[in-house]
Amino acid sequence: MRDEAKVSIVAAICTFGLAVIFKNVLQEELNFITMISPVILFLIYTWSRDVKSKFNTATVWMGVIVIVTIAIIALYAF
Repeated sequence: MRDEAKVSIVAAICTFGLAVIFKNVLQEELNFITMISPVILFLIYTWSRDVKSKFNTATVWMGVIVIVTIAIIALYAF
């Protein structure tokens, strides 16, 4: 599987997870930009994949997407 597909799947799962957790668990409304932040990070990954860096890998970007998603949930939960 290509790296872009892996990162896009992680972004989609995180976006879906944000929607489910905020609607059913936290019962709060989330603004649009915050809701699609995993997708925005995926777009940044696709635009920057030509940059040569040891930190510009699919694994790093998947980790960043998951960490940002968890941080958003934690921020609104507490």
